[in-house]
Amino acid sequence: MQLQSNENFTNFSAQSATPVIFDIKECFLYDVNFASAEYLFVAHIVTTVVNFVLSASAVGGNSIVIFSVWKTPSLHTPSNVFICCLAFSDLAVGLLTQPCFVVHKVGEMLHCVEMYCTSRMMLESLGNITAGASVLTITGIAAERWLALYFHLRYNKVFTCTRVLSAVAFFWGVFIILAVLRVSVLRPGAYAAISITIIAFCFLFICLAYIKILRCVKRHERQIQAVETKVKRCGQQINQTTSRLRNMLRYKKSTMAMIVVVGIFTACFAPLMSVILAYKVLGYTTPVKTAFMYASTIAFLNSSLNPLVYCWRLRSLRNAIKTVFGERMCTKAMSVR
Repeated sequence: MQLQSNENFTNFSAQSATPVIFDIKECFLYDVNFASAEYLFVAHIVTTVVNFVLSASAVGGNSIVIFSVWKTPSLHTPSNVFICCLAFSDLAVGLLTQPCFVVHKVGEMLHCVEMYCTSRMMLESLGNITAGASVLTITGIAAERWLALYFHLRYNKVFTCTRVLSAVAFFWGVFIILAVLRVSVLRPGAYAAISITIIAFCFLFICLAYIKILRCVKRHERQIQAVETKVKRCGQQINQTTSRLRNMLRYKKSTMAMIVVVGIFTACFAPLMSVILAYKVLGYTTPVKTAFMYASTIAFLNSSLNPLVYCWRLRSLRNAIKTVFGERMCTKAMSVR
């Protein structure tokens, strides 16, 4: 990867009255482009303001989800713990990654090279960690949904909240180690190859897992409905069959909610992947940089949308949020009186 240091660094320094003495290679080996244009300045302002607002919404929405699950014992299941872990990744985006983006753009607009490079390193490191942890967590959710069909009665023994938390901690550890190696040891090309390989295998597994899940659910639904039609004369068997069908429909709804989460995640990150591909072909030009800012903002939007998806698709979580925060509002109202 070739650094575009001379031309772009001159453009940046020309904005100051005195030349800035800074070795661009000290910018943690990131490609840089300090070209200043009117439309680029507008992009800085727009993306900074939007990310400032989205940061608050991501922190608020995901905090509500995590707090509601924590306060509702009936939701302390492996599948809901996975959702909380995904919400924690989104919370980290709003609490850490997006503020770094704002600081990074402010440093660039103020022509502060040290702020620019430091925030750039933190932004890309935290962004890669949270995005990578989210991908692996979504993969873990797909695996849990898939294996739940095959273990049945053994599900509670195989999947526990402690094991889910341990797995997610491992996911975070993988990308934290990669981020540290990226700054200290790994060359950018090697880091990109490792990350892309991991993410590609994850998405391949996710697709295959949900295809198998949907096929299996449809097969079970047909079997249950066929049995139900044959035993209409036996009330007990009908009740048992209806209960099995109800459980299968509940499982299908929760699975469809996760499929929607995967779809929104893919839609939000697809523009960013396209811009990264353009960057590899064209280099870190000013148009690519501008597109990267907008694409990153769309990717960050995913962290604010996920809590809305949970409330929309998961009735149990929606009711828990109403109960928890309804009780707190009533308690505050009574204390005021």
